[in-house]
Amino acid sequence: GFVWRQANGSDGLYEDCVGPSSYWKSQGKCIRIWGLLCGGMVFVFVLPAGECMNKVWYKWVIENKFRKWLPQALGRRRAKKAFLVQDHERSLWADPSLEALEGAGISLLKNYPKCSQDLNPIETVWREIRARLAVTEPIRIEMREEFVKRLRLAVAWVNRNRRNYLLELCSSQKERALDVQLQLGGRTKH
Repeated sequence: GFVWRQANGSDGLYEDCVGPSSYWKSQGKCIRIWGLLCGGMVFVFVLPAGECMNKVWYKWVIENKFRKWLPQALGRRRAKKAFLVQDHERSLWADPSLEALEGAGISLLKNYPKCSQDLNPIETVWREIRARLAVTEPIRIEMREEFVKRLRLAVAWVNRNRRNYLLELCSSQKERALDVQLQLGGRTKH
């Protein structure tokens, strides 16, 4: 199939394109992407066509990608135990996923609000990637493989050119949490 942009110019990374119903109306197929922000770098895994993130896929990503990504992001700073803040999707918290995280030496922060974009810095990273995709958008219909290649180039560009900003996002959790507390849970500058 083709990966077509929506009539309003948005692409598959926008929240309103996550479900297939909003995307098929614009004649395209959803490309599902999972991302990790760590050590000032963002890593993405593009799920195979037609697949959704589930406990099987998440376990696979942990076992096959985290072992490569963490040393790449943290280098020698990699401690014996790493901490992870993740969304509250059921598949991410399923027993196979939790066991895989433990096996990879990763501890989850569990006392974490379920719905707070201000406390989830990867949401800001998606905005950076979307901006780069907008700069490189094609003038014609692109196939799935072409979009995935362009996505990977956008991620590489963000990692290279926005590294200091990504590092700031990775180390600003305490500041973010304090700002959210001061706003009594309301929206902040983040």
